[in-house]
Amino acid sequence: MNNVLSEKDYQKFLLERLADNGYVIRKASHFDRLFAMDREMLMKFLADTQPDTMDYLRKIYKDDLEDTIVSFINAETTKARGSLIDVLKHGIEISNRQLDLMYTKPATTFNPELTKKYGQNIFSVMEEVWASDKERIDVVIFLNGLAIISFELKCNTAGQSYQDAIYQYRTERNPKTRLFLFKSGCLVNFAMDLEQVYMTTKLAGNSTFFLPFNMGNGEGVNAGAGNPTFKDKYSVSYMWEDILKKDTVLDLISKFIFIGTKESKDELTGKTKKSENIIFPRYHQLDVIRKLLADVRENGSTQNYLIQHSAGSGKTNSIAWLAHRLTSLHDADNKIIFDNVVIITDRVVVDRQLQKAIMGMEHKAGLIRVMDDKCNSTDLAIALNGNTKIIATTIQKFPYIVDSVKGLKNKRFAVIIDEAHSSTAGKDMAAVTMSLGSGEQFDGDVEDMISDEIKRNGKQANVSMFAFTATPKPTTIQLFGRLNTKGQREAFHVYSMKQAIEEGFILDVLQNYTEYSTFYQINKEIEDDPRCKTNAAKRQIARFVELHDTNISQRIEVIVEHFRTTVMQELGGQAKAMVITASRQAAVKYRQAFEDYIVKKGYEGWVFVEHDTHLRDPLEDLAVSREFLRRAGI
Repeated sequence: MNNVLSEKDYQKFLLERLADNGYVIRKASHFDRLFAMDREMLMKFLADTQPDTMDYLRKIYKDDLEDTIVSFINAETTKARGSLIDVLKHGIEISNRQLDLMYTKPATTFNPELTKKYGQNIFSVMEEVWASDKERIDVVIFLNGLAIISFELKCNTAGQSYQDAIYQYRTERNPKTRLFLFKSGCLVNFAMDLEQVYMTTKLAGNSTFFLPFNMGNGEGVNAGAGNPTFKDKYSVSYMWEDILKKDTVLDLISKFIFIGTKESKDELTGKTKKSENIIFPRYHQLDVIRKLLADVRENGSTQNYLIQHSAGSGKTNSIAWLAHRLTSLHDADNKIIFDNVVIITDRVVVDRQLQKAIMGMEHKAGLIRVMDDKCNSTDLAIALNGNTKIIATTIQKFPYIVDSVKGLKNKRFAVIIDEAHSSTAGKDMAAVTMSLGSGEQFDGDVEDMISDEIKRNGKQANVSMFAFTATPKPTTIQLFGRLNTKGQREAFHVYSMKQAIEEGFILDVLQNYTEYSTFYQINKEIEDDPRCKTNAAKRQIARFVELHDTNISQRIEVIVEHFRTTVMQELGGQAKAMVITASRQAAVKYRQAFEDYIVKKGYEGWVFVEHDTHLRDPLEDLAVSREFLRRAGI
C-alpha cells in the first residue's frame, strides 16, 4: 500500500489507479470551463464511433462543426427540461442525424457492433481543474469529453478528513459554476478521504446535503457506519477498484442515475412543495442490486431472496431499480429470465412513488401498471399476459384478484414484496405463491399452510420471491432466507438498523426510552377456577387491563402532560408526538381518552391525526430525514 501523506500524494495516487483502469490522463489546460468539457476527447469519440454521421455534418457545418456540436450539447443540457444524464442516455439530433454521446453495454451478445462501440467509450481524468478563476477542483472525471464526476480529496495523515471536503463544497464551490450546475454539470460530487466517502448530486451552498457512500463496517445486523480497515489497502479502495471502473460508471449512468421529482410537505410551514434531484444510489443500494442480478443471472427463477434493509435504507428506490433491471435481465444464453415483475406492497403511497421512480429511469409507455381499487382479476390477467412488464399492487387486494389467474406455469415471475414480514403474516402470502404457481388455496392455519406448501411442493419453479423487510420474523427467514455455512438461514443482503442509526437516517428511539411499570391485582371469584391457569387466559386478563378505562386515563395524563411541558415548544411550537398502540381498538379508546382529557383540562389548539400503521414496521414511521433534523436544529 502506497504511503499517502498529503493531498497532492492522494491526487497522484488516485490518478495512477485510474490509469491502471484504462483512463486517459489529461492536462487541466484541456478543460473548457464554459461548457464543462474536454472538447478534444469529445470530438475523438464522435469521429471514432460515428464517422459517417460526422462526415455528413462536416459537409454542412465545415470548420464550425466542433463549435456547433459543443454549443448544441450545452444548450440541450442547460435548458429548463434538459439534463446531462438525459443527453448521455439518448444523445442529440443535429440536422436530422443522431449523435450518440455514450454507448451502454448490450443486454445480449447478438450485436457485435454495439459491443465494439461500448468498448470505445473514452474515460479521462484531470487534476487541479480550474472551474472558475476562484475554484480549483482536485480531480474531475470525464466520459467522452463530458465532465461527470468531481472529487475533493483529503488526507487523514495530514490532519484533514472528508468533513473538510464537504465544507469546501459548501462554502467555496458556486452552484452556478458550469461544472457544478445542477442537472447540467457533474452528475455526482464526492468528498473523500482515505477512510470514508460522502456524495452530493446538487450543490446548494451551506444547504448542500451529503449522503454517505460507504460499505459499512462489520457483518450482517452488527455492521455500523463507515468502512472496514484493511492491512494492505486503504478503506476507500473500493472506489478505484470497483466504483470508478469503466463498466461500473457506465452501468450507473445507464441503469441507476435518474432525475427524481419529490412532493413533500414542509414540516415547518405545512406547505406542499416540489423539488427535483439527481438520484444516485447509496453504496448498499448499488451493492444489493448488483448481487441480486448476478445471482439471478446464474440461477434463474430457482431461488428466493430475503433483503433485510432497515428503515431509512431508501427501499422505494431499491425496489424500483430491482424491478426495472429484472424486466430486461438475460441469462448466459441470452434468454430473458422473467416474463413479468410483480411488486406487492401494503402502502398505497409507495405505488405512486414506485411509479415515479421507475418512469424516471425509463420513459416507456406501458412499462408499469399500478393495480388500484378499480382493477379486478380480469385486469390483472390482461396485464400478466400482455406487454406490461411491471405490475404493482397492494397486498390487501392482490390475493383476491390473483385467485382467478390460472395456468401460468409457462411464464416466469419475479415477485418483489415490500415489508415481507407483514405479507407473510396472513393468507396473503399463500395466495401469492400458490396462485402464481397454479396451485390451490389452502384454508388452514397460516403457519401450517406455509409448511404444508413447502412439504408438498417446495418452491415454485417459475416464481422467484424478493422479500424486503427491516425486521424479518423467523417464519420469513425460513421461507426466504438462504442457508449459510453453519446450516442456518439468513438474509441474502443486510443494511442494518445500526448502520442506519449511525449514518443518521433513523433515530435511535431507545436513547430516550423511559419505562413505566403497570401494577394491578385481579380478584378471582373462585380460588380454584382452572380457567385462569392457561396462557390464553392470562393474555385475556392482560388485554382487559390494557384496554381498561382507568389504565388508559392514567397513561393519557402522563403522555399529555409530558408533551405539554417538555416537547410542544420545540420546532417553533409546532412539535408533534406519536402514540403507537397494539390494536385498532386500542387506538380508538386512546383517541377518545385524549379528547376527553383535553376538554377537561381546557387545552386549546390540539390536533389529533389518526394514522393506521397496521401490519407495518413501526420504525418506518420513526425514520426522520437528516435534512429535516438539520433544518430543525435537532
